[in-house]
This record gives sequence, C-alpha cells and structure tokens, in this order.
Amino acid sequence: MNKCEQCGTNEVKVHLNRELDSIYLCIDCYNMIMGEELEVDLEPLIDSFSAKDFQGKSRTFFVERRIAPEGICLEATENLEFGYKFAVHGELLSNQIELLNKLIAKTRKGISVQQIESDVFPNGLEYHTMIHDHFTGLIDYDENFNESPLVIIDGKSFTWEEVGKMVMAYEGFQIRLKIYDATDDLE
Repeated sequence: MNKCEQCGTNEVKVHLNRELDSIYLCIDCYNMIMGEELEVDLEPLIDSFSAKDFQGKSRTFFVERRIAPEGICLEATENLEFGYKFAVHGELLSNQIELLNKLIAKTRKGISVQQIESDVFPNGLEYHTMIHDHFTGLIDYDENFNESPLVIIDGKSFTWEEVGKMVMAYEGFQIRLKIYDATDDLE
C-alpha cells in the first residue's frame, strides 16, 4: 500500500499528472488541491454512517468526496468487499451537506427493498430468483474470472452465470438491459 506523497499518511487513491510533475495523493490531499484550484470550499462531512437494510440489519457506509472540474461526487461504500455502493453528483458550488443528505437518502432507499430471494432445492443446490421481475445492481470486476463481471445485488455478489440462471426463468420473455452511471437516480 503506497502512502500519499503530500501528507505521507493516507493510502494513495489518485495519480495527478501536471505539466511538469506527477504526484500520488490520498483523496483528502487531492480534494484540497482541487478545491484550491477550482475555488471550492470543502465543507466538513461525516466519514461514515449506518443504515438498516430490508432485513433490519445495520450496514455501515464510508463516505468519500471527489472534487473535479465537472462537479462534486460523493460515494457511500459499504465496509464489505462486495457490498452496496451508492453515489450522487452535484455542481461545484452545490451545498455539500444537501448533497450528503441526498446520498444518505439514496442509500437508505437502495437498501430498503429486497430484490433477490435465495433458497435451496431439495437436492441441496442453492438457487436465486428475482422477486419483482427486475433488479438493480452494480457491475464489478471478478478477479477469479476476468472473462465476465460480478453483479452486486442486495449487497451480495453474483457471478454472471448466476445472473444468467435467474434470467433463464423468463425464457421466451423480452428483456431490456440499460446501463446507468452510478450517480444517476433510477426510478
């Protein structure tokens, strides 16, 4: 794990290339530099929050802010390897507390409804089904099989093969697949 070249303490998350130099930074130092260059004040934000999912289980999310010329992005990432992840985007001069509240509301809404039900056949094989004939998930990298992605649904990872088996229950039906940015609101 590399340390930030500016503060020397935090983990490197950004490689910033400038005209004559290149520097590896943690997200806090990167945001400080971008805030100065773009004249954006960094409002104090919480580092994490917890929310209850559809089962009443408390889940903890870490908040990360990224300042860029296009605006401010806030992400809530669950403290699990393949957990939930939510993001919102705002203008550079947007109220960052309101943006954080939007992120928390999006997270609470996203974890409040179960989309996949898992059960076991009499022979002991586990299976998964879509509860409402659709799901919303996050595409992630599968380091065990780089030929196809993982899909994170209900805070759990499913292989592309498992997703395919869920879809096979709808053989003969039509399907529409549409990809959205993580910051988009899906209604």
